[in-house]
Amino acid sequence: MNQMYTIALGGLLVLSPLSMAMAAEKTVFQLPKINVVANLVEQANTDTLAAVTVIEREEIERKQFSSLQDLLRTIPSISYVNTGGLGQTTGLSIRGTNSNAVLVMVDGQKLASATTGQTAIEHLPIDQIERIEVVRGPRSSLYGSEAVGGVIQIYTRKGTADGIKPYASLKYGSHETYDANVGVDIRKENTWMSASLAGLKTQGLDVLTSKTEEDKDGYKNVSASLKAGHQFNELFAIEVNALHVQGEAEYDGGVNPENEIQQNVYGAGLTFTPNDIWTSKFNVGISQDKYETFDSKKTTGKFDTEKQTVSWLNTIEFNKNHSLVAGVDYLNDKVTSSTDYDEKERNNIGLFTQYIGQFNAVNLQAALRSDDNEQFGQHTTGNIALGYQFNDYYNAYMSYGTAFRSPTFNDLYYPGWANPNLEPEESENIEIGFKGSQLIDWELIGFVNKIDNLIANQNNGQAKIKGIELSLGQNFDALSWNVNYTYQDPENQNPNAKGKQLTFKPAQLFNASLDYKVEDWTIGGSVHAEEKRYTDALNTAKLAGFAIADVRVAYQVTPEFSVQAKLANMFDKEYYTNNSWNGDVYRQDGRTAWVTLRYAMK
Repeated sequence: MNQMYTIALGGLLVLSPLSMAMAAEKTVFQLPKINVVANLVEQANTDTLAAVTVIEREEIERKQFSSLQDLLRTIPSISYVNTGGLGQTTGLSIRGTNSNAVLVMVDGQKLASATTGQTAIEHLPIDQIERIEVVRGPRSSLYGSEAVGGVIQIYTRKGTADGIKPYASLKYGSHETYDANVGVDIRKENTWMSASLAGLKTQGLDVLTSKTEEDKDGYKNVSASLKAGHQFNELFAIEVNALHVQGEAEYDGGVNPENEIQQNVYGAGLTFTPNDIWTSKFNVGISQDKYETFDSKKTTGKFDTEKQTVSWLNTIEFNKNHSLVAGVDYLNDKVTSSTDYDEKERNNIGLFTQYIGQFNAVNLQAALRSDDNEQFGQHTTGNIALGYQFNDYYNAYMSYGTAFRSPTFNDLYYPGWANPNLEPEESENIEIGFKGSQLIDWELIGFVNKIDNLIANQNNGQAKIKGIELSLGQNFDALSWNVNYTYQDPENQNPNAKGKQLTFKPAQLFNASLDYKVEDWTIGGSVHAEEKRYTDALNTAKLAGFAIADVRVAYQVTPEFSVQAKLANMFDKEYYTNNSWNGDVYRQDGRTAWVTLRYAMK
């Protein structure tokens, strides 16, 4: 714990003088970031009565992230477990919840395996991502199942400038890693299209430390995305999107074992705006998660799942201070597998409504949703938040929300250990937040999340997770920095382990990042630190805490062409986030180096 405090204090001491010096020179601030994920309507982050983070394409490229999971863990309260580097199985946690209690969406479509309930984020290519919005805390009142810990909304590439704008990047780095991306944005008047193709190949790591002979477990990934739309007139607009991802990863165990995964997301939407106050959106979509394992090139398991969705969302803005959101959505989950499940399909219909209002300095948000599921029946969730705007720069809020997670097909029907009588997990969350945006953007948020009916063959699990999140940041023309610190107490409340820390959930997290621009050069660095995590329910075994530091540099050769370089984990820290069933630990990257060439037509 003392190490965490030292790291956090050191980061603040380094950043504060630089930010104050820059503040003396600059008085112009960036416009606040806008999110849609929290309430299904556009709101400034500073005005949203929830904990929200938005990361744009510019930040993704500037910080030279190599994977989606490494990007996400820079956000408060997010950590992950990983089984050995790029392309290896990764589970994400928000505020101490399990990975199947985090809802991940791509261009508005839920993406997760219906058998495990988890999204294979390790395969989602960062080159295809334009923007990420994350709301921390429950949002089942709008999205239904899985949104217990929070919601991650991923938007694929989409250009906004007129004309034809091609772009490309080429990266080479440690473990003989090659990463390439090429795409084009086209926009003319009321019609636009964006298309992108990306590929990655790496020799990878020897993922298990217990191996006596070095056997690198390689990974490769190819992906393509397409987005297009047309504004017919003031009444109608249409948009379509598609994302295809295919990955192959080797791993330790068996004879030449590997797994192949395919992720597909297809969607189409129609927007109808009959007048100044009413907007109606109709969307249909399909997401697929296909997973197959091989041993000596023979199939050892196949799990293909598909989600078919239809939604109708209506927003009525009575005036700038009062709006109503109402909608209905339909979800069909389907499983095709080499494993014989008793049931292979189920439907869910959700009805929801939300009111957002402002009464002078008081803000109010209230939402209610009812889900009717073919397997477990009806479930109702809600959320209410009350905020107070002290002035143009400072506000505070309190909120209460409930959420749930449906049992997966593995929970219910996997042969040999499933329980078809399981009920959904349920949670109650109380949150208090303070936000400010004068000179420094900051927020201080406290939360308590109580989860009942945790699923482990029986609905007998309980947990209580409480914590505090502190975030600080500034963005100027030449200087950009941010710091966040999370303290959480993910407490197991099962009788046999009451008071113990939930497994693989660190109690403290810290992130700091700084970038400074001098003429055509940009230099920067980041620090990420986590406290220890326990690997068993009684907290008798643990993985040590760690802190890693990155440095980066970029040179803008021309307005269109740039060169970037990054040294990750520069002190070659040995650390682990996960272990196997027999206690072996999975390696994480030591010191790695990367060089990236980028081109983007202006």
